[in-house]
Amino acid sequence: MPYFSRHEAFNLFYLDEGPRTGAPATVLLIAGLSCDMHDWSWQVPFLLSLNLRVISVDGRGQGKSSSPQPTTHGRPPPGSWPGPEGSADPAVVDYYPQSTAHDVMALLDQLGVTENLVVMSHSLGDCIGYYIATSRPDVVVASIGVDPIHAFTDEQRAEGDALFDDVDALLPSAIGYFGTFLYAPDGPAWQKTWQLRRMAQLDPKVAYAICYGGWGDAEDSLGRRGNSVKAFGGKLKCPRLTMGSSEWYVATDREHMPKGSEELDEIVLIEDRGHWFHQLESEAFNGHVERWLGRIGVLPAKGAE
Repeated sequence: MPYFSRHEAFNLFYLDEGPRTGAPATVLLIAGLSCDMHDWSWQVPFLLSLNLRVISVDGRGQGKSSSPQPTTHGRPPPGSWPGPEGSADPAVVDYYPQSTAHDVMALLDQLGVTENLVVMSHSLGDCIGYYIATSRPDVVVASIGVDPIHAFTDEQRAEGDALFDDVDALLPSAIGYFGTFLYAPDGPAWQKTWQLRRMAQLDPKVAYAICYGGWGDAEDSLGRRGNSVKAFGGKLKCPRLTMGSSEWYVATDREHMPKGSEELDEIVLIEDRGHWFHQLESEAFNGHVERWLGRIGVLPAKGAE
């Protein structure tokens, strides 16, 4: 099975499907916290039916990829992301989304993806997706963010700072939060059962490191509005589609993350279906993706000869 490694402690599992040549674009799929590539199973057949190349990756600590113990087993100091080179240092094991982004960019280089890349990411995965899109403007032609985690303001994150006081308590707290707030009340029981049981399988220290790297670090975490706007505002050059389960999830992109050129950008809401609405409303979600990719010229516009 295909694995890729930029750091000797991490083997990242990935799948590369669809045509290697002749595809109108390559779609990179990035899942969120506790999730894996299977969370995009409602999109993969649809994307392949459009003759797109589809690359799915399990990031650090996700799915079949490695989950080594982090080198810091407690709350690191702010500003602890080791940087691009440090994130490949064998002596440092971190779970910041920036580090996974550099892993994935190295994988794309190995796979020869040098143009026409569409990045589609969900929740915490949007930290990775936006990072890649702003780091590789010559490669990325479209960014699709789904319920971006940078919806959380710095003040909201500070209110939850005590979450990082106890390494072993974080994972049960996160499972409780997910179960209470992220599912539609009338949603199918299988979805919530599957995802929360999978989340419970995470190693507590790895889960802590993923969450701290994602939003706990006041200086470096990209899952905080202030840091995300500083990192990405004005730097995202490609067209952007932001899809949200509520207005709150899209507010950062709509109001705080200017690009300078927004005529091809869109915001789409699919409400009352929970955080994984791309699964429960896959037909509507996929339809918006196909229509928008046609509008921006990545795909032939529907109805065009």
